Amino acid sequence: MTLDMTSYIIATRPWSFTAAAIPILLTAAVTRTPILSLEVLQALAVGIFVQAGANLTNTYYDFINGIDTKDNPADSSIVEGKVSKRAVFFLSYLCYAAGIFLASPVLIKTDLNDRMIVIFAVGLILAYFYTAKPVGLKYMALGDITIFLCFGPLLMQFTSLLLTGDINKNIYVYSVPIGLYTEAILHANNARDIKADSKAGATTLATLVGKDLSYVFYQMLFVSAYLGAVAIALWHNWGVVASLATVPLSANLVSLYKAGKMQELPEETAKAHLPFGITMLLGILFTHRGALSLLQS
Repeated sequence: MTLDMTSYIIATRPWSFTAAAIPILLTAAVTRTPILSLEVLQALAVGIFVQAGANLTNTYYDFINGIDTKDNPADSSIVEGKVSKRAVFFLSYLCYAAGIFLASPVLIKTDLNDRMIVIFAVGLILAYFYTAKPVGLKYMALGDITIFLCFGPLLMQFTSLLLTGDINKNIYVYSVPIGLYTEAILHANNARDIKADSKAGATTLATLVGKDLSYVFYQMLFVSAYLGAVAIALWHNWGVVASLATVPLSANLVSLYKAGKMQELPEETAKAHLPFGITMLLGILFTHRGALSLLQS
């Protein structure tokens, strides 16, 4: 089968890049940094390259560890010969290197003990060892918390440091709803792969609790994300209430799960992540006060 660059681009799962892009843009909005600034573009490039590297690492090790097989091709890139196993491994390191290179102009100006170095290093290590040996956090039921941390507080605080030079305590609040929605993408993937993961001896939260409780957990992720958005609307930016307009999209995802349409669920959840994040972003950009403060004035 002919290997082409398009197949390798697809192997990076570009439809999932909003998982990195949205938290970065939200941080820019919270810190009142112009969205089209070079610093924001730099942060986007770093985040997306590291995520692409992690996605490729995941594809490689899911194949190596017997998660993706001809009988259970959750990711068919290597299984069906669309891409070379060695090339995926090499490309993953190339993506990590690109992310580090793009972050280096800021990183080299800081001390080794600086918070930016620490946060970037922790995020990079978690991204790589999410599936890479000898750790494989995903296979030890630690994937859920890893994804929340990487695409929530770690990524957003790194972006805050890159854009402003300082930690922003409010970022922790904003990271909760978007981090939970990103975790829903992973959980949809793990719920779909319960049988394949169990057969391969991989332990995820979904394999531990089973399909029925995973369905409940999937719903609770959305409920918690929207409650977090409402809290932000009440105390920080009333416009974030606009994110409730995406409730029907999330409800449709829950319906897909209930109907057993699991194959498309991770990608559909990733697609719904974008409008949820965009409505939050717009709410932050165009409002500066919470609903409660408006009522008191």
